[in-house]
Amino acid sequence: MMKNSNKFAALVLGTVIGLSSLAPVSVAYAADNSKRKTYTLSERVGKKVAKIYDLYAEDKIDEAITLTLLLKPKKAYDKAYINKFLGSMYAGQKGQALKAINYIKLSVKADILSTNEHASAIRTLADLQSQEKQYKNSIKNYKLWMEFTGEQNAKMWVKIGYAYAELKQYSKVIGPADKAIALFEKPSKNPYLLKVGAYYELKQNKNAVKVLEILVEIFPEEPKYWAQLGQYYMVTEDYKKALQTMHIAYINGYLTKANQIKILASLYSNNYIPHRAATLLEKHIKSGLIDRDERSLKIVAGAWHQAKELDKAVKYYGEAAAVEGNGELYYKQGLLAFELERHNTAIKALKLALKDKNLRMPENARFTIAQAYFYSKRYKSAYAMMLRASKGSSTSVAKNAKIWLSYIENTAKNRKAAYL
Repeated sequence: MMKNSNKFAALVLGTVIGLSSLAPVSVAYAADNSKRKTYTLSERVGKKVAKIYDLYAEDKIDEAITLTLLLKPKKAYDKAYINKFLGSMYAGQKGQALKAINYIKLSVKADILSTNEHASAIRTLADLQSQEKQYKNSIKNYKLWMEFTGEQNAKMWVKIGYAYAELKQYSKVIGPADKAIALFEKPSKNPYLLKVGAYYELKQNKNAVKVLEILVEIFPEEPKYWAQLGQYYMVTEDYKKALQTMHIAYINGYLTKANQIKILASLYSNNYIPHRAATLLEKHIKSGLIDRDERSLKIVAGAWHQAKELDKAVKYYGEAAAVEGNGELYYKQGLLAFELERHNTAIKALKLALKDKNLRMPENARFTIAQAYFYSKRYKSAYAMMLRASKGSSTSVAKNAKIWLSYIENTAKNRKAAYL
């Protein structure tokens, strides 16, 4: 049984030997080739080639190559034939592609093989050159194949477009891709994807959008194209279409990656639908698709905050802050809790915020803690904390704190409560 690594070479050898079971690709021959002279192998070489093919079929590749190298053909046709034969065998051997290229190149240069054989040699050479990243040469030979055969072939134009992309000659990708699109009887995604990639590299994002719109129309069942189109709409700042596209993709089950869900959530928020953003993120954090990390929890908190669901925002700011002891997030939690008159929660959160040495305005946190103590009728704690706030670096906070110190003192005295 022939190994998988030799399947490509076997197809080529089948063409060389002329076996019907290994028929070559169909070729529409150019008119100039209809009268191309046909040669046959000399009797001596023909007999040995048959024996060599038997060895190859038995997977005795090294022996087949060794015997072929010993042939030393003299006639021009025999030489071209054997060079193609050797190249075809080397093509199936790991690490021997360059040898294969050299032999097949000699065969092509001789230009003496039959129409079918010569066409096959050109195409094999182009494929091997592309495989070995010899893209300039592969482009030349794919074009030569079409010129020789007289066939405009969609797959060849895709390969040419790919080669130009690999050479970073992105402006040259579009033409071959368009030719491939026109030639394919059944739509193929490959030339469209070539165009999207080229337009991206050329920073022509609006053109990329047009191509992706066609891709989604032709291949609506392909999840990744919906996500790509939505993201390109965002790049081109067409946020309404971005939201519509990503929403449709989501309800059809096409968004399966955490980043895609986050993008949709940000689109909901940016289009003033924060409640949907928050519930979407909550759902996928609970499912485990999105990591329950500080960043994700902070986004959920922000969405609930935007949606004016402040109780939920307080909860998530606290959870986000707790991941790494983020003082700024504890500060946000404390302010919202204070706004909701949840004074004990505010005091606890703001004290945790003060433990973070990187907290930008600690006197603000102390000022709010003092207020929360005051409204909880804990006047001693309120006065002591407000006194600390009055000694902070912020002039405005210090000024307000001094006013509040008098207010706390007077209120405590009026209620016959201690404040010192």
